[in-house]
Amino acid sequence: MKAETIRLKDALALLDGPAPVAVRWVKCDRRRKTGGDFGALPAARIGRGTRSAAAALRAPRQGEESAADRAAVAASGLAPVPGAGPKDPAHWANATRNLVDTRTGALVKVHIYLLVHVAGRKVII
Repeated sequence: MKAETIRLKDALALLDGPAPVAVRWVKCDRRRKTGGDFGALPAARIGRGTRSAAAALRAPRQGEESAADRAAVAASGLAPVPGAGPKDPAHWANATRNLVDTRTGALVKVHIYLLVHVAGRKVII
């Protein structure tokens, strides 16, 4: 494998890492019957499902509780309500990820099989 390419698994690991990387993908929307053009983010990471950049970069992963959440429930004396959290986006079932533009905080949902370049390297499956 050449240095100009990166496997999809390694590209996703790179996006999930601490440093933001440049990403380019093909847009596709079957509902609106649009797509074919490219989208790009110069500094992106995999988001954590929140709408603000600062919260998305430090938020716990899906299914994890933060220490602050546990402390708030314990202090209130109330039992935690199951299923009261955000809706599960089923990223693994749908092969999608939320990418956060670390410069602006915008969230972009991307289908992982439509990733073209990550960190300047061509993505191969």
